Amino acid sequence: MRRLDPNEAKQKMIECGAWPIAPFANTQDKWLCVCMTCGEFVEPRYNNVVNKGAGGCRRCGTVKAINHLRLDPEMAKKEMIERGVWPIESFDRTLAPWPSVCMECGSFISPTYANVVSRGQGGCRECARRDRGIDPEVAKSEMINSGVWPVADFVNTSVPWLCVCMVCGEFVRPRYNSVVHKGNGGCEKCGRREVNPEVAKATMIAHGMWPVAPFRRTVDPWLCVCMECGEFIMPRYAGTARRASGCKFCKGKAINPDTAKKKMIERGYWPIVEITASHVPCMSICMGCGDVVTPRYDSVVSSGQGGCPNCSTSGFRDTDPALIYLLIRETVAKIGICNIGSPRLQQHVRKGWDVYATYAVKTGAEARLAEKVTLECWRVRGVGWGFVLDLDGERYDGYTETVSLVRRDGTETPIRLLWQDILVAVEVG
Repeated sequence: MRRLDPNEAKQKMIECGAWPIAPFANTQDKWLCVCMTCGEFVEPRYNNVVNKGAGGCRRCGTVKAINHLRLDPEMAKKEMIERGVWPIESFDRTLAPWPSVCMECGSFISPTYANVVSRGQGGCRECARRDRGIDPEVAKSEMINSGVWPVADFVNTSVPWLCVCMVCGEFVRPRYNSVVHKGNGGCEKCGRREVNPEVAKATMIAHGMWPVAPFRRTVDPWLCVCMECGEFIMPRYAGTARRASGCKFCKGKAINPDTAKKKMIERGYWPIVEITASHVPCMSICMGCGDVVTPRYDSVVSSGQGGCPNCSTSGFRDTDPALIYLLIRETVAKIGICNIGSPRLQQHVRKGWDVYATYAVKTGAEARLAEKVTLECWRVRGVGWGFVLDLDGERYDGYTETVSLVRRDGTETPIRLLWQDILVAVEVG
């Protein structure tokens, strides 16, 4: 093998950003250099820097990696809002508590971006605790339907629950979450029992799923074709036989991007991004007017509500003259928009709201933009100004545009200042 020329090695190190200040030994030994980016002394190996492209300075490499992974604050905020959390302060970093408002209950919370978006754990503990709350009698009924009879009190979904297997009569301690949600079965002994493959196949077909792979075990995913929608699915025999769990596509728990795109096109919207979930806004082109819109798949396909404000035959229209209005009700204020001639304001008045002021603009698009700018101003103005609920704990109609005039520190915001914000937003728009 030809020995590497020291001058050639030095030149290649310089090209990679490391200036050697010691004689070259070989490709594997550490070589004292100066980083040409930060000026620090480093000791990289020639083989790592030139042949593997690993870089010569660990410090600069770390900074580069951090910059590469740094999130766009606006994108981070958008992702939090899509998951029901409205940030009220600027984004810091993924692991830092981010003061926000729960869009479900209106509570002030401080989840981290990593927990809400990356790990999907949710942002509000109170809402999560309420969602996890299960009626013990309902839990017992579901366990019985799954083939195990509880003989002890229910604690929670993750604690082993003493039961009797209704097949073999043995005492077992399965978890509710494993039996009901995951369909793993409650008795390990019965789960290991051999099942006739022909009987298993007939059971799956009876539940609308045609197996296209050999049967293995009751708890293994089994490749099938849904006989209703034609999608490939992988249910478990145990879950299908005991709980009659069906096709996740037919139940709306999953979507096929290609099928979803086809259905959106059939309804007049051409997606320009891949559809990954039914509840996530999908950027599309309205095939009626050519505008870029962001409808949700479930709204367009499942609910048939439509997704283009310009082409909708009812509701708010961006091309028609509109009003921006400010309502007040005791210590609560609400901003809203409606087309001129719409009965929207009268509906609010009948519900107990008082009209503080209105402002007419030429198009609904101008009103929509002014409303958005105003709400952004209100949300970032300070802690204590978030979504509010009515006296019965229910959401107001249009609760995301409703704010409390009384802050958490007890001070009250004059209604005239809110109206001034709207007028400024109109000028900005």
